[in-house]
Amino acid sequence: MRRLAAIIVFSACAVLAQTNRGSINGVITDPTGGVIPGATITVTSVGTNEQRTAKTAENGSFVVPDLEPVVYRVDVEAKGFKRETVNGVKVDTASSASVNVRLEPGTIDTKITVEAETVIVNTESGASTNTISERQINDVPLINRSVLDMAMTLPNVSGDAGSEDPVITSVTPCPGCNLSIGGGRPMSSMMMADGTNNTGVSLGRTIVSFTPRRYRSLPS
Repeated sequence: MRRLAAIIVFSACAVLAQTNRGSINGVITDPTGGVIPGATITVTSVGTNEQRTAKTAENGSFVVPDLEPVVYRVDVEAKGFKRETVNGVKVDTASSASVNVRLEPGTIDTKITVEAETVIVNTESGASTNTISERQINDVPLINRSVLDMAMTLPNVSGDAGSEDPVITSVTPCPGCNLSIGGGRPMSSMMMADGTNNTGVSLGRTIVSFTPRRYRSLPS
């Protein structure tokens, strides 16, 4: 069994949340638009079936923090209302997915299922995010065998990922310093690793580089 997760966070912003995890938040209302306090929110990881629960506050809002950047199912229950399930809620790295649900009157035994819409831009912060999947890491050929090569597969990223190996490059190795993200200037992006600033001061390159590895089960 292979298990591998690699998360790369690139941003041209000066201030970033110090985490690679994300969250799900929202507001639960009734058909008139009134908020529903005390509703139970159950967030389930589609891949592992791991669950987290939360209750809506007096203003009908909820937040489930510290989530892995994967796909979730969100179940909402409240007394006097039909249970609603939102499928396909994708949490990206260092971002928050909004799930606003309007419950219909009825019994909890009655279930309504909807599909979440894919949001490319975070409407709260304006930041765009992408998560690189395990399949991409295993399938995409990486010239420099560096996770920075994966950045070149994302939209709005251009330039040169660079390398730590002077044999591969004819110039001074400078991993990440020549990446242009969202039209920004090279050497002006912040790169983070596990929630920590991983950007060099002088050339705007990564301080520590990581090599993606393929894991496979070995015969016992």
